[in-house]
Amino acid sequence: MRTLLARTAHKAWSSLWDEMERLSPEAGSIRARLRAPLTAGELGGLLLSACAVTFFLLAPMPPQEFLYDYRIYIGTLEGQFTSYYYGYWLLPLFALPGRLPHPLGYLLWIAANIAGVWFAARVFGGRAGRALFSFQMLYMLFFGQFIGLLMGGLALLWWGLANRRWHLAGMGLLIAAAKFHVGIPWGLFLLLLADVRWRDRLRTLLIPLAGVALSLWAYPLWPLQMLRLAQETPPNTWGSITLWQYLGPLVLLLWLPPLLLPMTRGRRFIALAVTTCIALPYFQQADLLGLLVLPIGWVALLGNLGFLLFFLGWEALRVLAIVPLVLYVAIVVPAARSLIQSWRRTQSPHPQESIDAHRPPDSKPHPSPD
Repeated sequence: MRTLLARTAHKAWSSLWDEMERLSPEAGSIRARLRAPLTAGELGGLLLSACAVTFFLLAPMPPQEFLYDYRIYIGTLEGQFTSYYYGYWLLPLFALPGRLPHPLGYLLWIAANIAGVWFAARVFGGRAGRALFSFQMLYMLFFGQFIGLLMGGLALLWWGLANRRWHLAGMGLLIAAAKFHVGIPWGLFLLLLADVRWRDRLRTLLIPLAGVALSLWAYPLWPLQMLRLAQETPPNTWGSITLWQYLGPLVLLLWLPPLLLPMTRGRRFIALAVTTCIALPYFQQADLLGLLVLPIGWVALLGNLGFLLFFLGWEALRVLAIVPLVLYVAIVVPAARSLIQSWRRTQSPHPQESIDAHRPPDSKPHPSPD
């Protein structure tokens, strides 16, 4: 029985490590995934999303919670920036859905986010079906959140870098960076891990820098205004999963292994992404949808522990820290073990040298027989 369990566990971990290697910067691999037909899981997930949106619109919903985030975005068109904690260069994105009558605006917004989830999963090599069937997906649909477009922006960045389309890569980074604590670190990780020259990285940054500059020209004091609003109405921590809330700055030590240990490009990005989830002062479980579009294998299913919300309340969402924690251990522990084994091999003497070291000084090696 123990042998069977050990083999099953080893097979599960091995499949997870192999899955992570799908995150490749090769343009041919990305192109092939984008051109592949829809899978049964993707079709089922898209159908589930359509049914969920229909149900949300037709059934009586809690007025305070339903479309909470979407109403914040659209409210900026009327000058209402309370609880808006995103880059102001994103404001033009709200113009079209905000001007359409309800529910057409909401449907357009949600369709764009669903497309972003599918596109990101295809580009990064994840399983779109698992993301579309997840608790985090339904959570995004209910609240009208931005995480789908954010991941679509990061996928556009990765696609643009792979295909040498620097302007499109920069546009994707500009969209993703609007959510500072997720889009900026993940975008910079992708930019640094891409197989491009530093000159091309700088060219990619031109559009994001121009977007930020234009937002400061249109709204010169928006960073100061956002800091003031954050002090007056700080973001809620109902679904926060970061370890910072328990250990404080000590969790910054978790950044060292993903940065220093030898590992492949795909595993390093995933390791850095999951460290962002647990080693920053603020990270909501809803943004785990960004992890679910990555090639993380069966770990993506753990995101559905979020359904405990309906039985145990908001505090139950903190258990979702298990998703980044499992991935962190799955990547860092093998990398550390491999490094230690490599170091031991360099320290151990050659077998013949070991024999000579234990031979008495006056003895001579026996002649080998003819």
